[in-house]
Amino acid sequence: MGKGKDLFGHYNDLGKEKGPDSEEYNYAGVLFQALLILGERKTFELLEEADVTGKKLALQYSEATPDTTPTPYGVTLV
Repeated sequence: MGKGKDLFGHYNDLGKEKGPDSEEYNYAGVLFQALLILGERKTFELLEEADVTGKKLALQYSEATPDTTPTPYGVTLV
């Protein structure tokens, strides 16, 4: 789990460095949401898998209706 934690920190630092409206900042936000949805262990495991396969984590959203905002319910690799 150490590598996943290190990857999380790396992407978080990149997001802070690049600032709002950057791809890195947005990805750091995805990782934070993943922590809330999946918890530390699963998020770090997925980050390690993403690193090995060259993929990234992405949020899965529920269907939005005209009067609601889409809500993330899961995390997947893309």
